[in-house]
Amino acid sequence: MKNKCIYFISFFALILAGCWDTINIEDRGFIIGTAIDIEEGEDKKQPEYTVTNQMVIPAGVGSPTQGGGGEQKAFLNFTATGTSIYRIDEGISAISSKVPFYEHLTLLVISEDVARIEHLFSNLLDTYIRDVNMRRGTKVIISEKKAKELLDFTTPEDKLPAVHIEDLLEHSSKEFGFLRPKRVGDIEEFHLRENSYVLPLLSIEEYIRHKAGAVFHGQKDKMVGIFNWEEMEGLAMMETKANEKVVEFTYKDHVFALEVDELKNKVTIDPSNIDEMKININIKIKGIIKEAFGEVDLSKSSELKAVQNAVSEKIKKSIEKALKKGQEDLGADVFKFWQILETKHYDVWQEVKDDWEKDEYYFKKATFKVNVDTDIFSVGTSDKTN
Repeated sequence: MKNKCIYFISFFALILAGCWDTINIEDRGFIIGTAIDIEEGEDKKQPEYTVTNQMVIPAGVGSPTQGGGGEQKAFLNFTATGTSIYRIDEGISAISSKVPFYEHLTLLVISEDVARIEHLFSNLLDTYIRDVNMRRGTKVIISEKKAKELLDFTTPEDKLPAVHIEDLLEHSSKEFGFLRPKRVGDIEEFHLRENSYVLPLLSIEEYIRHKAGAVFHGQKDKMVGIFNWEEMEGLAMMETKANEKVVEFTYKDHVFALEVDELKNKVTIDPSNIDEMKININIKIKGIIKEAFGEVDLSKSSELKAVQNAVSEKIKKSIEKALKKGQEDLGADVFKFWQILETKHYDVWQEVKDDWEKDEYYFKKATFKVNVDTDIFSVGTSDKTN
């Protein structure tokens, strides 16, 4: 009987102690953005990082006014330096009255200096993948300069820099057809398969600009170069089926704008000669003329055909520029030709996959043929655009 009493007392004590490690919500510091920089002049074998965590101040998000009529700040940035991400996080915890809570982390900003060091970016990302409190849906971007500067940038519309950047990326992918930002889980898969990919590259001028892409070489495991605006447009045309993208082009020395209503792309590969694979890229576009300057009579079939050719030539040029830089300058197959080989020509892919982007470099030996066909099915309500 005595043993039973001891058993029940121990059992209930264990149940009652089940919430001993609970943290009240008001004691949590909600981290929504993290920036990682590297200290200049440090030994790259054991680099020293500077990590900045952006913590939300709920009262500031609600816009209550304080004495003097000013608005309370909506966030605080905590920065610490060290050689280990975990040690740095401990240091940040020591300078904040809140317990850092990372389950709402939406944005991870990496400086270009970090991204260009071999294996460093993937190792840092692995740290976040292993942390059970981190979300695999966290978006990742590259900062042209200091990553910390992006988390310091505020606008009158958005009080939280991390939220502003996330909205900017969403807008860019819809309006300009650029690829959607990659998530931690997606990038981890690229690293495991040693695939090349592109991440948004942001810079700060009078405002935050997203007009370039950071190109990562899968087998070199680092950032190897940059796609400019035109090259990003070409890449987007090859990878996206998104509608409502606007293409600007020139016709008779005047600027026109075509809104893409439908986009179809088809890529085929002839691998009969692995030392000179032939890659055919066919793009079909249907769209509407949204803006034009200069008098052009689009009711004439000859004029309309000439404008359609001008659009096709503009898009073809941007695709060819992206292909040239990706193949010749960077040697990175960010166009996913490897995926077509793997799915359509599996035996050939098994033969070339280890040397696709290195050594024999079969990707660099491939030749490309680009064809773009544009169909303008609406030109507005008047015969002439001005």
